[in-house]
Amino acid sequence: MFIGLIDEVSIYKRALSDAEIIEEYNAHLRPFAGAVPEISAENIRIDRNDFAADKHRPQFHATAIGHWMNEPHAPLYFNGKYHLFYQHNPMGPYWGNIHWGHWVSDDLIHWKDQPVALAPTKGEVDPDGTWSGCAHYDENGLPVLFFTAGNHSYLPNQMIGLARTTFEKDGDLNLARWEKHLEPVIFQPEGLNLDDDGFRDPHVWKENDTWYQIVGSGINGKGCTALLFESTNTIDWEFKGCLYVSDYQKYPQLGRVWELPILLPLGKDSNGEEKHLFIISPVGEGADVEVFYWVGTWDKEIGRFSPDQEDPQLFDLGDFHFTGPSAMVDPVTKKLLLFTIAQGERPLVYEIASGWAHNAGMPVEVYLGNDDRMRIKPVDQVETLRREKLVDLKNMTLAEVNKQLETISGDMMEIKLNFSDANEGSYGIFVRQAKDRSEETLFYYERTTDSFFVDRNKTTLDPLERTTGIQGGEVQLGEAPLELRLLLDKSLVEAYINELKSLTTRVYPKNDESKGMSLFGADDLMIESLEIWSMSGVY
Repeated sequence: MFIGLIDEVSIYKRALSDAEIIEEYNAHLRPFAGAVPEISAENIRIDRNDFAADKHRPQFHATAIGHWMNEPHAPLYFNGKYHLFYQHNPMGPYWGNIHWGHWVSDDLIHWKDQPVALAPTKGEVDPDGTWSGCAHYDENGLPVLFFTAGNHSYLPNQMIGLARTTFEKDGDLNLARWEKHLEPVIFQPEGLNLDDDGFRDPHVWKENDTWYQIVGSGINGKGCTALLFESTNTIDWEFKGCLYVSDYQKYPQLGRVWELPILLPLGKDSNGEEKHLFIISPVGEGADVEVFYWVGTWDKEIGRFSPDQEDPQLFDLGDFHFTGPSAMVDPVTKKLLLFTIAQGERPLVYEIASGWAHNAGMPVEVYLGNDDRMRIKPVDQVETLRREKLVDLKNMTLAEVNKQLETISGDMMEIKLNFSDANEGSYGIFVRQAKDRSEETLFYYERTTDSFFVDRNKTTLDPLERTTGIQGGEVQLGEAPLELRLLLDKSLVEAYINELKSLTTRVYPKNDESKGMSLFGADDLMIESLEIWSMSGVY
C-alpha cells in the first residue's frame, strides 16, 4: 500500500536502467538545489467544503475535516481556548493509519480545524499508530499529551508516549505543534498475567504534587482492570497496582480488556460524601461495547476505587452509537464534561462514496442529582445554536398538537417535549417522517416496563442502509412524567430522557422530503409543553 501524494505518473515502453532512474530523480530536484522541497500544509489539507452538500453529514456537531474519525479525546483548556483531539485517518474514510486530529474552540460548540497534532512516525515511539490518550499540564503548567504508542517491534505492542507543546517557542495559542518525548514513559508492567493486546488509553489527573495515571488493560483468566501509576514530574512513573478489577464470570458484558478508563471527581452526594465517577469501555470476547460507569469512592492512600454498587451502569441506551468516552472538569465552570464519538452506521461502500465516517457527539454535562442518581444533559452552550422558534405549545391534547405539527419539518432541530402524568400505554414522537409515512423514526416511552426505545424499522427505504430494529432499555422514571429532549442533526439523533439516560442513534432516510414529525400516543393524552427550534450549523 502506498501512502502519500503523487504529482505525476510516467509509463515507459521499456525498463529504465538504474542510472536513468537516478537521473530522472535528480532532474526533478535540480530546481530545488537537490533537496526534496517541503509541501505546505495548505496544499495537502482536506477541504471541508467537499462535504458541505452531504444530506447525512451533521452540521451542528463536531466533525473531522474529512475522511475517517473515531473517538474525540484529550480535552484541554489553555489560555482561554478549549482543545479537543480525535482519532483520525487523513488518508481516507476507513480505519487505519491512526493520527491525532485537532480542534480548537472558544465555547465547546464551534470548533476550528487545526493541523494534525500527532502522527505515527518511523524512528519515533509510535511507528505503527498514535492511539488515544489524554491531555494534562506539566510542572510549568504547560499542556502535555499522553498517548498510546503503537510499535510492533514490542510485545505487547502498546506503550504510553508523551508529547509537549511548542508554545514556549512559538506562542501559538492554537497549540498546533507538538514534540514527542524520545522514549515511552510507561511500559506494560510485568508479572500480572496481563493481556498482550491490552495496555492503552491513558487518563491523567493531578492531586497536590502528585500526578496519577490509569491505563486500560485486562488480567488473563480474571477480568478487566485499570492500572494505576504515580509520578512527581510527568515522565517517571511508578506502578501502584490495579485501581479496580472486574469479575469476568459475573459480568461477561464488561469484556476481557477495558479501553478509555476515566476517573474524575463528581462532587458530594446527599450525605456530604465526596464521590468519584469511574468510566470504562469494554472490548474483547463477549463484550458489550458501550460506555459503562460506577459512582464510588477513590482512596488515593491505597490507590483503589470502591463502587457504591457493584453492577455497572450504562450512560446511553443506543446500540454502539455513544462510545469512545473522554472527560474533563472544566476549569471555567467546574462542571464535569463528557465527550464521545457518535458512531455512524453506514455500509462501507456508502462511507467510501461520501468520503467521511463518524462524528463527535454533543459534549454533555454529567452530575449527581438530588437523589444521588447520575444525570446527563447537553452542555448549556447548545442553546446558542437555536435560530427560529418553530413551535411553542402548552397544555394541549396530543391530537391538538399533531394538528399544529402538520406544517413543521426539518432535519436540524432541537425538540423539548414534556408529557403530563400518563400512567399507562406508550407515547413519544416520530421524526424524519415522510408525508406518506413510508419513512419515520419513533422515539417512545413504555410506561408498563418503565423503558425508553427508538424504533428504526421504518427509518429508511434504502435496502443497503443498516439502520433498523428497536433499541433502548430501562430508564426508571418511576412516577415522574416523561421529559424528553432531542437534538436532531441530519443523520444523528440524541435523545435525553429526564436527564437520567441518553439514547443516541443514526437515521439515513432515502427520501429527501422525510423531515416531518408527529407525536405518538393516545389522542386525548395531555401534553404539558412542546418547544421546537431550528438550529444553526457550526461550520
